[in-house]
Amino acid sequence: MGVAIGARTLLDNAVPTGIDANYLFERGQEEGISSGDVLQLTASIIGETNTRLEARYGGLLYFTEMDYSLYRQGNGTRGMTQESAEFSRVDGKRSDEVGHMLPRRDFEDVNEFTEQLLRRANAERIRRDIQEVADRWENRVDYDVINRALSSSEELIGSSGYSPGWAVGSGVNVPYIPPQRGSIVFDSTHTQYLRTNAAISTSNTATTLDSAARLLSRLGHTGRKVALVSEADLAKYTGMDSTKFVRYVPASFQAQSGATDQTIVQGELEGVPGEIFGFWLSEYGVLELRYHERIPTTYGFVTKSYGNGNEGNGLAVRIEPGMGFGLMIDPEFRVGNMPRLRWIDYKATHGVGVNDRTNGVAFQIASGGTTYSSPTIS
Repeated sequence: MGVAIGARTLLDNAVPTGIDANYLFERGQEEGISSGDVLQLTASIIGETNTRLEARYGGLLYFTEMDYSLYRQGNGTRGMTQESAEFSRVDGKRSDEVGHMLPRRDFEDVNEFTEQLLRRANAERIRRDIQEVADRWENRVDYDVINRALSSSEELIGSSGYSPGWAVGSGVNVPYIPPQRGSIVFDSTHTQYLRTNAAISTSNTATTLDSAARLLSRLGHTGRKVALVSEADLAKYTGMDSTKFVRYVPASFQAQSGATDQTIVQGELEGVPGEIFGFWLSEYGVLELRYHERIPTTYGFVTKSYGNGNEGNGLAVRIEPGMGFGLMIDPEFRVGNMPRLRWIDYKATHGVGVNDRTNGVAFQIASGGTTYSSPTIS
C-alpha cells in the first residue's frame, strides 16, 4: 500500500543533506519594513478598530465630555398646568435635581521595535503585532460596556461622588425615583434590577422579558427594544411560546413555507453588540433578541436604542475633551542622523457609565433569592 508524501518529506528531499529547509524558508520571508510603513500600517489598523467599535456599540452609547449627569428627581404625584385667573399669579415651579458622576480611566499598551526586527521582519509579521493590541482594545471596550450594563454597583469617584447603575429608589448612595409619567407614579420601591427566584426555563425567560419591557414602556421608552442574553441560555429563549417568539431571517434569505406556518422577521437594529437570533413579541413592544458570549448564564439586559450616539441611549462614554473616542498612537523615535522607530505607545481615556438611568433593566433568573446579584464579567 502506498504512503502519501507529506510536506516535511518534500522539503527534506528538495535540499541537500545538512541544509535546513525550514530555516531557509523563514529567511526568505525577511524583507524589512521602514518606520514610516509601520506607522502607516498602525494608523490603518487602529483607526479601523476605533471606527468599528463605535459602529458596534454606538446604539447603546452617548458620547460626552461631561464629568457628570444631572436630571429631575421624582416628587410623587405630579400636578398639571393650572388655568389662569385674572388679577392673580401662579406660584413659581422648580424641580428637584439629582445627578451622578461619570468615570474616567486611562489605558495604555505598547509595541516595541528593535533595529534587527525592522530590518528582517515583513509587513505581515508587524501587522500581527499591531492586531494583537487592537484585539486587546476591543476586549477592553466590550468588557466595560457589558460590565456596566449588568452591574448594580456604585463606583466612588472623588470623596463623595458616585457612578451608579440603573434607577433604584432607595437603599443606595444615589437613589433615584423617576418622575411621574401620565397616571403612573413611581416611589421608593422602584428598581430596575429584576430577580426571578426560580431556575431558568422557557416560561420564566418569557415572563422576565415581558416584565422588563413593561417597565421600560412605563418609563417612556416605548416601541422596539433590544435584549442581550447569555449564549449559554439560548435554548431557553428559542424554546419560548412559538406564537410570540419569531426567528430572525436576514433580508437576503428567502424562506419557503412548508407544511406548517412559520413567522419570520427581517431587519435589525444597528450599533448593538451580540448576535441576533430572534424577536419576542411582547405586549410592551417588540424585543430584538441577541446573545453575547460575555454575559453569564441566567443574566440579561434590556434597553431601547435611540440610534448611534444618541443622547437618549442608556449608557454613556465619558471621553477626554477634544480627544475623541478610541486608541491614540504615540510613536517614539531614536534621536540621531538616522531616526529609527523604537516603540509605539497606544493610549486612550474613557469611562463607561450610565447616561439615562431609566433606559435599562438588568435581570437575573436563578433560585436562591429575590435580590439581584451582580455577575462577575470575565
